[in-house]
Amino acid sequence: MPKTIKLSQLGEACYWQRTLFKEKFGDEVKVSVALARRVAKDFDWDWAADHLLSAPALAEYNKVRDLAWAEYKKVRDLAWADYNKVRDLARADYNKVRDLARADYNKVRDLARADYEKVCDLAWAEYKKVCDPAWTEYKKVCDLAWADYEKVRDLAWADYKKVCDLAWADYQKVCAVAFAKAYLTD
Repeated sequence: MPKTIKLSQLGEACYWQRTLFKEKFGDEVKVSVALARRVAKDFDWDWAADHLLSAPALAEYNKVRDLAWAEYKKVRDLAWADYNKVRDLARADYNKVRDLARADYNKVRDLARADYEKVCDLAWAEYKKVCDPAWTEYKKVCDLAWADYEKVRDLAWADYKKVCDLAWADYQKVCAVAFAKAYLTD
């Protein structure tokens, strides 16, 4: 026999969840696994489980939810590790380019500074002629390397978010299905 959830059973639920229930289902809905999958992202399944399931059904729901949560955390942690690895490699590449550019700049600057100290006015003019372009080149190289780092980091972040969002959606579906099955067998 199909089981239903009535809007009146959600009296303690938050306004948003009651409003959403009313918009999607009206005053009541027949519970099914297929329906639970379709609305997995929309409802607070932990609240529903705590308030609508018997103790044995709630225990079964919690068991399935905890396994799904552990799987989500595993996927999220792997994605986070991948993101950190890619970001760190990109940062290391940036640092290498920056350090080489800085070394070149320092070499040019130090040579110019030695000339400056020998003949103050003439050296100052030479220093500016040599260092300003070197500084400009240093900045250009660093800015390009930084832009590359940000691109790689942002792509890695997008991959991390995509993996986590998919894992989160799977987690929500598992919870929704677990709730529906527990509710239907309760």
